[in-house]
Amino acid sequence: TIRDNLDPNKPMVALTFDDGPHSENTEIILDVLKQYNARATFFVVGYNAEANTDVLKKISDAGCQIGNHTKDHTNLTELTDDEIKEEADYVDKIVKNVTGSPTTALRPPYGAYSERVQQILNKTPLIFWNVDTEDWESLDKNKTVKAVISRVSDGNIVLMHDIHSSTAEAIKEIVPKLVAEGYQLVTVEELLYYKELDIKGGETYPW
Repeated sequence: TIRDNLDPNKPMVALTFDDGPHSENTEIILDVLKQYNARATFFVVGYNAEANTDVLKKISDAGCQIGNHTKDHTNLTELTDDEIKEEADYVDKIVKNVTGSPTTALRPPYGAYSERVQQILNKTPLIFWNVDTEDWESLDKNKTVKAVISRVSDGNIVLMHDIHSSTAEAIKEIVPKLVAEGYQLVTVEELLYYKELDIKGGETYPW
């Protein structure tokens, strides 16, 4: 759902989280977002979505966007057409069962895609990022905070991973800092809508 009370003239940033949901960290992040009337996008993988359906429901109830990060976190370019379809459909089925709606965006694992992958995954846009925090590599709260605050600008999509506790801790600082700087923290869907970017299914963003 796209909020109608956002100001298109004020800067926006979309925080995104891959590889979850996680039984503890995702909930910590949701609590912080709620506190600041902020929203984010969670690109979930099949095995974690299946194990944490209660958290999936909380993401949806919080008004956050659920994106598809495939069933097994596999490099899609190395799979057959049918396997690619199955990787996406599997997650969609779980999300639809839990929330009533399928996913509304897809992020290919490792950012790996091809024209063939785009043609097969033509139900939703393929969403990448402008700011890579490399939080999975540093596992360092302060480095993750700095990666966002020092590099973010209006319209950016930030890549993080909610499976790491260091990232959940970083969010406690990132969100209030961005809000204090005047950013509206939005879902990818809201960002595309308010920036008037008409990204169709199978198309990539940012280009």
